Amino acid sequence: MLLRSLKDDRAPVRDIVVRFENEPRDAFDRIRCPRCAWKPDASSRWCCDYRQSPEPPFKSCGAVWNTFETAGRCPGCQHQWAWTSCLQCAVFSLHEDWYEPE
Repeated sequence: MLLRSLKDDRAPVRDIVVRFENEPRDAFDRIRCPRCAWKPDASSRWCCDYRQSPEPPFKSCGAVWNTFETAGRCPGCQHQWAWTSCLQCAVFSLHEDWYEPE
């Protein structure tokens, strides 16, 4: 009987997001894979490791970060990545090709 009194029958609260035309867009709204159109978000992470990438060999540091928060620059070793791999389709594309025009 005691456990039944702890049961929560309330419906989950749902957030309704309304975006107006003149409202600033999320920084990731205009970023997508040029090959498959997958869109990263703030929680997406890449690793500084040149192996199996089209990047010329360099002393990669293994840092893990969101490459779009730094425009492709590794926060660990400051290497400017020219290529970014898609976490969905695993294809490398030029980093600048991920940004859609405004």
